[in-house]
Amino acid sequence: MKLIISTLFLLLNFFAYSQKTDVFSELASPSESGGKIYIFQEAILKQMLLNYSESKKNEQGINGYRVQIYFGSGHTAREKANSIRNSFVSAYPDVSAHVVFQEPNFKVRVGDYRTKSEALALLKKIETIYPGAFIVKDFIDWPNLIE
Repeated sequence: MKLIISTLFLLLNFFAYSQKTDVFSELASPSESGGKIYIFQEAILKQMLLNYSESKKNEQGINGYRVQIYFGSGHTAREKANSIRNSFVSAYPDVSAHVVFQEPNFKVRVGDYRTKSEALALLKKIETIYPGAFIVKDFIDWPNLIE
């Protein structure tokens, strides 16, 4: 039973960002080769998975990694964070940069990477300019990853 539930969650994650809203209808429809999948389960499980899929549909991001190049608090922290973000964008226009406020700190996080090793490549490139930079887990912009 645990294997079936695990498999369904994996399939749900695979179809979570698709245009279809009902993964079960997608699975039950005949494939190009004529095969069909039959799913036997409790109705409550199907409803829970559909609710989860619906809640994820409107999210515009996924779990990933960024490199944090600044954090600070105080009177001038917002201005300093914006200044650092702008200078980073000038030097690396192809890398996204975000100012994040998590009370009481302003943070500048750069990049949108699915893997830690991708973020590490950016960290190695910028560590001489931003010696205090480090990798953080973050919710990253996923539309940028499709291109």
